[in-house]
Amino acid sequence: MEISYGIELFLRLFLAYLVVEFVLRPASPAKDWSGNGWRSGRLAYHAFTAGLLTFLLAGLWSIIVVLRYPSSLPGLLPGFQDVFLYAFVLVAAAHLVIDGVLPGLVTGLRERANRGGDPEKESFRMFFINFAAHTAILFIVLLLLSLETPVPCPFGNPVEMIRIWVVVIAFLLVLRPGGMLVGSVIRSWRKDMDSSEEDGLDHAGRLIGYVERVLIVTFILVNEYTAIGFLIAAKGLFRINDTKRSEYIIVGTMMSFAVAVLIGAAAGYLVCQGGIEQFIQYLSEFLQPSRM
Repeated sequence: MEISYGIELFLRLFLAYLVVEFVLRPASPAKDWSGNGWRSGRLAYHAFTAGLLTFLLAGLWSIIVVLRYPSSLPGLLPGFQDVFLYAFVLVAAAHLVIDGVLPGLVTGLRERANRGGDPEKESFRMFFINFAAHTAILFIVLLLLSLETPVPCPFGNPVEMIRIWVVVIAFLLVLRPGGMLVGSVIRSWRKDMDSSEEDGLDHAGRLIGYVERVLIVTFILVNEYTAIGFLIAAKGLFRINDTKRSEYIIVGTMMSFAVAVLIGAAAGYLVCQGGIEQFIQYLSEFLQPSRM
């Protein structure tokens, strides 16, 4: 399989992981199925959903070809079987095993917190271990599927599809994982805000964060950096007399802007400044056998 096809396939696999972990299951792992362990119905449903979505995205082009030309199904059936085995079965089993051990980790987290440990650090550690384990499984799936002859994309060449997936993943990252990162940073000051007498609209801050991060990434992708300055200036017009609440909002805003700018700049470089082609070239030279 060519490198461009492999990158495009991995982005589809990674997109399936992001949707399953941060859209279909927005709650943190510590709050999910922590009391039932392996017997949790949520865990089984989560593993099945992860496997199904990964299967659908991994075999996306084959599915479209079959829908367009039903007579092509017999020829594509062996590929479907491999995608089912590697994308559905392997990914579902990985989610079942990896997420099945989370209740034990949560229990250890609680015990360490009771002994004076830092639960925030333990939660971050558990998240990154979970992320690394699932990413490793995706690379294994990619290696297994790379042995198959890829089905050409019916909507363009792999590089163009890579651009589309990068943009989709960038917007998804600034929404869910980006919002979770901002929330985890300002969580230590949230108790002071909860004790304040002033009330706000339910989930209004979260929605504002979503909108501002989406706008920033959009402005970067369309090369309208001046609009980002106007956005920052517009938000700076709001003044609050409460010093604590003002600092809390400023910290949250700066973190939200930083996450959006970093992700947007990375996506803009890859999509608009030839970063994808350069990455494919560097990867090709790295993987190319050295000549005697």
